[in-house]
Amino acid sequence: MRYLGVCCIVLGLVICAGNLVAQSTETTTDSTRQKIKNLEKSVHDLLEKLEKQEQEDELKKLLEEARKLKAVEKKEEDGVGKKFHTGVRQQSALNPNISVSGDFFAGLSSSGADFINDESERSYGNNGFFLRELELSLLAPLDPFTRGKSFLSVTEESISIEEAYMEWLNLPLAMNLKVGLFNAEFGILNRYHDHALPQFDRPKVLVNYFSVAYLGGFGLAGNFLLPRLLWADASMFDLAVLNGGNGISFTNEKRSVLAVANFTNFYDITHNTFFEWRLGAVTGYNDAELNRQSVVGNISANLKWIPSDRAKYRTFDWKTEFLYSVRDEPSGSKRSKGFYTSIQNKLNARWWLTGRIDYTELPYDNNQNEWAYTIGADFWQSEFVFLRCQYQYSKRNYVDIQDYDGPYPDDHSLIMQVNWAMGPHKHEAY
Repeated sequence: MRYLGVCCIVLGLVICAGNLVAQSTETTTDSTRQKIKNLEKSVHDLLEKLEKQEQEDELKKLLEEARKLKAVEKKEEDGVGKKFHTGVRQQSALNPNISVSGDFFAGLSSSGADFINDESERSYGNNGFFLRELELSLLAPLDPFTRGKSFLSVTEESISIEEAYMEWLNLPLAMNLKVGLFNAEFGILNRYHDHALPQFDRPKVLVNYFSVAYLGGFGLAGNFLLPRLLWADASMFDLAVLNGGNGISFTNEKRSVLAVANFTNFYDITHNTFFEWRLGAVTGYNDAELNRQSVVGNISANLKWIPSDRAKYRTFDWKTEFLYSVRDEPSGSKRSKGFYTSIQNKLNARWWLTGRIDYTELPYDNNQNEWAYTIGADFWQSEFVFLRCQYQYSKRNYVDIQDYDGPYPDDHSLIMQVNWAMGPHKHEAY
């Protein structure tokens, strides 16, 4: 209505101005021209005043709506927000992230040999139902400079500490420092816990050199971020000194010390493709008297393709490692080798297909060896639960394995695995 009135006023003024113009055309007097200018100025001033009034009204309306919205938000915060009235009530915020994961499987083998079916340092077990591990993890920042991680492993026979260590972060020289019980940074899979492995079992070469467990122990480790080397997008060096060993490549005497070094180069090939290669070595004593040494070298590569727009549905991951061992024996130096190559192909949001080829020699006798061929399918019910079916054929050329009586036949095996997790740790590679 306001704008209608303004329009009427303006129309009247324009008509008057038109009449005056007509008169000015006839009389062409200076006074008439002056009146026209005064009328035009009055119209202009009136329009500016009305526009300013409209803007002020609109601003008042917006401010009133903002006050109402703020009052509603404050009421919601008062209803659902946390309230700490004393320091005691804040202690729960300092609790660590706690997770529990369960790893269960049923194994069936075509062989009845104890070497294959009994749980040991070289076998998870077969021809039965097994709890491989119940893992309890506790993770927390200790302060702005350190964090702590602990993992407890529960099996049918025992409860043990899998890892328990503290890290100092962002130290000088671009270094992180770790102290405690941990798995060494060596190759690709040594840091992986069993529930996060790409296949059910560890590759045969890792089992023959280090057992079904990890290469790790109590000690000190440093991680250094290096300047980019060899055209890499990132370079890293890890060095660890620890008490460790498993009685195969290295003695498990507590006095024994292992030195582990690992160099890693990372490359972003494309926006969706990542590649890394590693070069590492571990050295230590292989006898209880600490007289003879062993050295195991490792070169490994990992290629991963994850399309950024379809990461939930497609992934391709290729891993391969080659190990070479030099071992001092009373009869002289023994050299052996082994490798594996593994692929994981994500078909859609739930299904993965996996495969692996293994070859390994025994670290103390390169005339004895084993080939293994593995295929499997994983079904991820959710990020907390997955099921796995795996088939493996092993072809063995063993005559005498240290601490394990024969026979050592070839065999076909089938594994059905169920893995679940509760808490934030889930099943990520660690």
